[in-house]
Amino acid sequence: MTESDAFIKVRQALEPLADPARAAGMAAYMRDQFSFLGISSAARKDAYKQLLCEMKTLDQDFVADCFNAAEREYQYAACDHIRRVGISDLGLAKALVQSKSWWDTVDALAKPIGANHDDMAMREWAVDKNFWVRRVAIIHQLGRKKNTDTVLLAWIIGQNLGSPEFFINKAIGWALRDLSRHDPSWVRAFVAATDLAALSRREALRIIDRPQPASEPAQLDQST
Repeated sequence: MTESDAFIKVRQALEPLADPARAAGMAAYMRDQFSFLGISSAARKDAYKQLLCEMKTLDQDFVADCFNAAEREYQYAACDHIRRVGISDLGLAKALVQSKSWWDTVDALAKPIGANHDDMAMREWAVDKNFWVRRVAIIHQLGRKKNTDTVLLAWIIGQNLGSPEFFINKAIGWALRDLSRHDPSWVRAFVAATDLAALSRREALRIIDRPQPASEPAQLDQST
């Protein structure tokens, strides 16, 4: 199968930066599920930044080549491309979430997927049999701050209560913790009223319950 021109250029940019010693450590961090070239995030992004800037629309051949490649850095390149140009094909988006799934690529895809698909799609994903798809539904509003649809968030979380899956309960806590920076009252009330897993509860309240630094004593007026 012929590789896309864009993939060939990215491969040519990345391969000279390969570091086998670093690659072993990166693979171990990911529980040896994936092979790595061994390139730091900053160096990787610098290597193909200009190439991705030249890609103005989604290149599905490039994305497919990246996800077919053995080394994980190529999946990161595909995710970086998608974050730049978006992804409107819901079927493709779901296929990517379920391809070589782990938190690194799934979380990178969540925000662009959420930005390009309506609430109904995310409600469907919230009850999907694949827990990585459900994770995307839970965290797809990250970063929306006060524009977060709390009704939607509450509904999606409600569909996933009682899950034994670590990555689901962690995602619930993450989504609530992110919102707590901007609407702590809503998050505290939701947590109090909801039978969350201990992990979700702890993550949700991490910022709210963080001890506040003691205020400095007032300075005495030394003027005369």
